[in-house]
Amino acid sequence: MSTSDQSATEDRHASWLELFFDLVAVAGIGMLARLLVDDTSGGGISVYVIAYTAIWMIWACFTLYSNVAGQETHVSVILSAMFVLGVMAAAVPEIHDEHATGFAVAYVVGRFLAARPWQRSTVVTDLPIVQTGGGIVPWVVSFWFEGTVQYALWALGLAIDLWFIVSVNHDRLLASTQERLDRVRRSRRRSAERHEQLPETVEAVGADVPHLGERLGLFVIIVLGEGLVQITDAASEATWNRALALTGAGAFALMFALWAAAVRFGYAGAALVPDRGISARLSWPVHLVATLALATVAAVLGGLVADPHAHLDDRVRWILAAAYAGYAVLSAGVHLLRRDLRRAACVAVPMVVVAAVVAVATGLAAEGTVWLLAAGVLAALWAHARVERSFTSA
Repeated sequence: MSTSDQSATEDRHASWLELFFDLVAVAGIGMLARLLVDDTSGGGISVYVIAYTAIWMIWACFTLYSNVAGQETHVSVILSAMFVLGVMAAAVPEIHDEHATGFAVAYVVGRFLAARPWQRSTVVTDLPIVQTGGGIVPWVVSFWFEGTVQYALWALGLAIDLWFIVSVNHDRLLASTQERLDRVRRSRRRSAERHEQLPETVEAVGADVPHLGERLGLFVIIVLGEGLVQITDAASEATWNRALALTGAGAFALMFALWAAAVRFGYAGAALVPDRGISARLSWPVHLVATLALATVAAVLGGLVADPHAHLDDRVRWILAAAYAGYAVLSAGVHLLRRDLRRAACVAVPMVVVAAVVAVATGLAAEGTVWLLAAGVLAALWAHARVERSFTSA
């Protein structure tokens, strides 16, 4: 690649079409937040996680398509994806009842649409599920079931896809695709069929990494933005007094601190990870888990602001602590993969300690909880700044 070409690639930013596409993700995150708030039982949380993962999966498939296609992105493909995501988001409020099958049908349609732009001789190495259908099969089977069995089939399909993302070997994927292409070419020669000429070798396609980092970061902002919406909506209906002011300020401080950790100084949603600090392949599962944890924290915040004096319900307290600690552990794990023990400690120590306090402190009120959570992230940012200064001065 020439210097000018490389510069052009690095200067590429999200297009208007991509930003328009993300608006549907905004609607989906909002619906999912309400789904979690309405049902905090074990079954409700499970369906919330499954629905979030499914919506994220469709978003990821089409985000990668526009990332790779660039200016050649077909508007019709993205608009079709928006419609599919819109149907899925609209189905979320009644996903426990009559709209469950509609959600599944929309997901299957979205996955088939996501595979269409890719040619048979092309291998998408950074998100290979866009060309595989194994994870779609349980979703199709789920059309004939209801309730727990249907959700279990969805979870199975998503698990197959996620396992494929993290386990597939790049070289074996290319080799198996080449073998399939060779079989098709031999079959066509024997049958004397006349089709357009197939290429002799497969082409490996990877993501535009700088642009992908921006797209992943924009999704994190969408998630945190939903948290701000929950806070302001709750504050608009609550009694305006000192308790509300303290709780609202703490909730905003938490959102601002998470933005700094996950976006300003983070990558793919993971806290305090340097820009492009992980591979494009790994960034997808990291982004899924990170944004799921952040979305869960953001969804709970509205209820805390709405009633600052109330003691947290045990289920809400454990959900909040688990999501907060999960985000910290994920981010620390990314640093450990990079063999950066100091940054891993910066994230894990303060945030896991705070999560443990929230989990066991049964008498903790909402106003104290939000400031504790904010303090954990702020402490991580402070420790990270100290580490950065030590590296600079060394």
